[in-house]
Amino acid sequence: MAEAQSRATTHHYKIDPEFKHELMRVPGGESFKNCYQCGVCTATCPVARFTGTFRPNKIIHMAKLGIREVIKDDNVWLCVVCYSCREKCPQGVEVADVIRALKNMAVENGCIPAPFKELAAQILKSGSAYNIPESRIARRSTLGLPQLPKTNLEDLRKLAEVTHLDKVLKE
Repeated sequence: MAEAQSRATTHHYKIDPEFKHELMRVPGGESFKNCYQCGVCTATCPVARFTGTFRPNKIIHMAKLGIREVIKDDNVWLCVVCYSCREKCPQGVEVADVIRALKNMAVENGCIPAPFKELAAQILKSGSAYNIPESRIARRSTLGLPQLPKTNLEDLRKLAEVTHLDKVLKE
C-alpha cells in the first residue's frame, strides 16, 4: 500500500471558471460541454492504445473543470485527428476539434512543445516537413518521376506573419 502511494503523483491545479467559457468561444471548442465522461473517446483512440498518458476524456474533463494548465500539457499535442472518437461519441462531442481548439489556445499562450516548433520552422524554411536531400531529388529524375511541386515560401512567410507564428517560433 505504501509503495503504491509513493508512486502516485498528486497534482494540485488552480480552477479558473472562465477557462471553459474561453474554450467554448474558440472554433471547435463548443461541443465539449456535452461530455459526460463515458470514456468511449479514450477507448476508441488509437494513440491512447499505445501511450500510457494520452487520454482524450481526461483532457476534456480538465477543460470542463476549468483547469487552464491543460493547454500546457504535451499530451494535447498527441491527437492525430483521426476522428475515431467523434464517430463513437454518444453525445456528439467533437473531441478532436476540442483538442485542436486547446492546441490553438496553447499556441496563443506560447505553450508549444519543442518538436512541433522545429517542425513548423522546417516547413517555413523549405515548404516541407522533411528536408529532402538533393540526392533523392536527383534520383527522381533518373527514375523518370516528375519534379516535386514547388512551395511558395513567400506566401508561407506571409501566413506566418498574419497568424503571428513567426513570433511564436522565436520565443
